[in-house]
Parts: sequence; C-alpha cells; structure tokens
Amino acid sequence: MGNIILGYVRVSSREQINGTGIERQIKAIETFAEDMRTNMRTPRINLRIFTEEGISGTVEKRPAFSEMIAYADANDCKIIIIEDMTRLARELLLQMQLATYIVSKGIDLYSANTGENISKAIYDDPMRKAMIQMQGVFSELERSTMVKRMIGGRKIQHETGMRNGKPIEARDRKGEIRIEGRPRLSEINPELALRVIELHKKGKTLYGSAKILNQEGFKSSTGGLIYHTQVAIILKDWRKGVFNTTKALDAVGYQDE
Repeated sequence: MGNIILGYVRVSSREQINGTGIERQIKAIETFAEDMRTNMRTPRINLRIFTEEGISGTVEKRPAFSEMIAYADANDCKIIIIEDMTRLARELLLQMQLATYIVSKGIDLYSANTGENISKAIYDDPMRKAMIQMQGVFSELERSTMVKRMIGGRKIQHETGMRNGKPIEARDRKGEIRIEGRPRLSEINPELALRVIELHKKGKTLYGSAKILNQEGFKSSTGGLIYHTQVAIILKDWRKGVFNTTKALDAVGYQDE
C-alpha cells in the first residue's frame, strides 16, 4: 500500500444532471498523479479517488471528504490532488477552511490544473500558518471535551446500570456491568453458546466442537469460521456464570442481576 495518493472529485447537482465534471476531474487527477510518479521515480502508485456527487460547493459536511480524510489518517497518506480549488468549494472562505484543515493533517494538497502545492503556499503565508496552528488548538480542545463527556457518560452508566433508559445486560467476566468493548460471541449468538455447552457436556474437545459447529453452519462474530479458541472463551464465560443457560433460547442473554 505504499505511495498512496488520494484524489478528491466534487460535482454539484447541476453538473451531475448535465453529465459533466466527474470524468474531466478524474482524468486531470490521473494525469497529474502519473507525472508525480515519474518525478518520484517509483514504478507504481496507488491512486484512490473519492467522489462527492450532488454536493454544493457551499456545504461543509461532505461524506466523501470525511471518508477521504479518515482514510488518509488510517493509511498515513500524505498527498491529495484536486482539479482546482473550486472543487473544494466555490466560496473563498470555505476553500481556505477545507484546505487549511487538510494542511493541518500534514497532507500536501495539489492542484492538477496549476501544479501548485497548495499546502506549501499556505505554510509560506504567515497568516495562513497561524490559522493552521489555531485550528490544531481547537481540534485538540474538541477532542478533550469529547473525551470528558464520554468519561462522564460511562460513570453515570456504571452508577445507574442504565443506558438510553434501558437496563444494561452486558456483563464482563467478573459479573460487573460492561460499558464498553466489543460484544463477545456468546452475547452475539446465544444459540451458539448453548450448542458449545451441549457439545462440552457430551465430552467433545475444543477442536472437535469447533469442527462440528462449522459443519452445522455457525459463524464467528465476523462471519468466519469458529476456532477452538472461541469455543474455549464461551466455556470460560459459562463456568463463570456470565450468561444464564436455564432461560428459554430466545431469552438467553447476559444476567443483569
């Protein structure tokens, strides 16, 4: 996944209806990316293009733009190409807001039409550089506020045993209320949990149980095969009394007593 370059394409509703814009922008981005590949002297690049369709240039909340930034963060992408600044937005203020946000992520933003490294131009301007620094401060403040709210919410859930007005049924292996974390397989699929216990009582090994479960069509939480380690975890939950197997099958769940 090395040498990843991202492209951002946006067309308004009118451009989308007229059938113009997308192909032109993609072609410009692909050509510019190929020129960059040549200059980088690398055999290939991975170009991933995100397309925003039917979105006005004045709208700040854009799903494709948000997805692109999240992808860049997750894959350490350092280059984004647009056809020109109007593809970010038509209004100058919003152009600068979005461009500054990209630059604050440590990403180089290029215009395919002019060949300009927009990020470098922003950094070379003292006022624009100050905007980037200010944005970083506000982003950090926003994250801190969000974390504080989450901690407060979890504390209340622990104290009340309620989430969204309903009792929290999920329990950890100590029998305490589980506020966060991925649901265990025995919680997601209580029918599977009961079958594991049934096979265990029949003297089946972990490997033998896993084989039978796969033959019977049971799936893991991700839709894959059941392995002996997952069988062992379900049995461990059962021995600790985390879930109740005496309830009717359609009511099996984690005890909330």
